Amino acid sequence: MLGRRRRRVGTDHVTPDLPITPMLDMSFQLLAFFIMTFKPAATEGHIAMTLPKDEGGGTGIPNLLDENKPLHYIVRVTATKEGKIEKITLREEGNADPKTTECGAEVEKYQAELKAIAAKLEKEKKTGKLTLELGDDLVHDYVVQLMDVAIRAGFTDIAPVPIPQKQ
Repeated sequence: MLGRRRRRVGTDHVTPDLPITPMLDMSFQLLAFFIMTFKPAATEGHIAMTLPKDEGGGTGIPNLLDENKPLHYIVRVTATKEGKIEKITLREEGNADPKTTECGAEVEKYQAELKAIAAKLEKEKKTGKLTLELGDDLVHDYVVQLMDVAIRAGFTDIAPVPIPQKQ
C-alpha cells in the first residue's frame, strides 16, 4: 500500500459572484453625502498677506515714543450681497482728529486718496501701514484690485483682515 498514490478529485472552476450594483449604489450615496455636507472655509478675508519681520532678540517691549513708527491707515470696505464694493472709508488710526474719508464705491477716488497720503508720507519721510478691513461677502477680485491700487500708490505694508464683528 505504500506504493499507491491517491489522486485528488478535481472540481469545476468556480468564479466568485460579486454584486456590483449594491456597491455602486453605496458609492453614489457616499459621494452625494460628502458633496452635500461639504462647507468650504471662507479664506478670502483671512489670508495673512503680511507677517511680522523676524528681528531676533530684543526685549519684545514696543517703544511707544518711537518717531519712526509707521502711520497706520485703516480702509474699511463693505460689500453688497452680490459681492461688489458698497462703500470704502479711509481713516488714520490713533489720530487726535478722527477724520474719515468717504470714497463711496469708487476705486478711482480711493486710489487718489492713497496717492495723496503716500505723497504726504514721502514728504514727511515717514512710512505707512495700511489695513484693509474687508466685508465677508466681498469678491476676491475686488480684494486683489484694492491691494494692487495700494501697492501702486506706494504702500508696502498691507494687511487684509475681515471687518471686526463688534463694530
